[in-house]
Amino acid sequence: MKIVNVRIWTLCIFLLLPIPGPAAADTQNRVALVIGNTHYANAAPLVNPENDANDMCAALGKLGFDVICKLDLATKREFKDAIYDFTGKINQNTVAVFYFAGHGVQIDGVNYLIPTKAALRTKSDIEDESVQINYLMNELDGRRAALNIFFLDACRDNPFSNPMRGYVPMLGFASQLYAPRNSIIAMSTGAGQLSLDGNGRNGTFTRNLLQHMSKPDQPIEDMLKAVSMGTRVEANSFNRQQDPQIMVSYADKFCMAGCGPRPPAQDDELLKAKTTELNRLQATIAETKAKQAELDAQQALLVKKRAELETLRSNLENVQSKQEELQRRQAEVSRRERELDKLNTDIKASSDKLNELESVRLALVKKQEEIDRMRKTLAQQQASIEASNKAIQTRSVKPPEKKEETITIVPAF
Repeated sequence: MKIVNVRIWTLCIFLLLPIPGPAAADTQNRVALVIGNTHYANAAPLVNPENDANDMCAALGKLGFDVICKLDLATKREFKDAIYDFTGKINQNTVAVFYFAGHGVQIDGVNYLIPTKAALRTKSDIEDESVQINYLMNELDGRRAALNIFFLDACRDNPFSNPMRGYVPMLGFASQLYAPRNSIIAMSTGAGQLSLDGNGRNGTFTRNLLQHMSKPDQPIEDMLKAVSMGTRVEANSFNRQQDPQIMVSYADKFCMAGCGPRPPAQDDELLKAKTTELNRLQATIAETKAKQAELDAQQALLVKKRAELETLRSNLENVQSKQEELQRRQAEVSRRERELDKLNTDIKASSDKLNELESVRLALVKKQEEIDRMRKTLAQQQASIEASNKAIQTRSVKPPEKKEETITIVPAF
């Protein structure tokens, strides 16, 4: 659904409302589901939703609604069970009111209501543990109620004490909200704004809603205008901005506290005033269409930028993961380098010891060579001595031979 100028559409619908007699919706049965989530286990707790829900249950009960009151729905299943009970009471003759006070966020243009025990750590947890508003819209669409009214007083604060990994949700509901036919949607804030808790028993939006919804003979469009104006004025008193969003796709007349018949004398004057207003609005609508085209272009650009931002966030997460891995590897390299330095020191000490032992070995080798030379010399000398001894031993020392005396016989003559 495109964002439209609330004032223009509200006035157009007001102009098209039938004048005579009370509206048919005033005579139809009324059913309401009121939810107030205050005590969140994994998100920031809130102050007033419980009070808001209790007071809204009481006010709707006085206006003739069959009210289902639920406080602190903890899980997605409990939400769906409450919606099942609610929609089971609706038919084509029903005015159905859904009221929610608590935490709500938008993710990629989809609106979610958050149960009190939802643990939202990653973007996918939103879908797993929270309830899409479109789920409620689809259930109501099948019931074909005469009128569906939604009061969404959410987005009071960023519900997350720590951002979800890889994603930062936007505050405020997305206004591209699917709704069944014959619907009126009143959201407490504009996109990116907070719904203020104020300084009393009720939140700013709900306090103004309770103040105006019980006024008789007041068309719901006028009531919502008064609620929006009161909310803005009260927010300004706190130096804050809170601009409720109102969307209407209902062409009949309805008053929360009942619509009485108008005096016939007022019908012609009212018709003339509405005709004048309609002529004035025709020019305004043409201008609005041009602005709407410009807004659509900006919206398309915003969607593209968001996609680029999501890609950058994903890349950043990958870079951070790689950086952590790099840091682990650098620590491992540093440890290995320290081990290598110690090993180099041990190797140097061993090398120095080896060099010292090598020097000793070479000295021993040199001494051995000297001893070998000495042994060889001694061996030679020993051999010479032994040869000499052998020669001495084999040499015989004989006494000089005595010569036999030769007897010379001299003949005597």
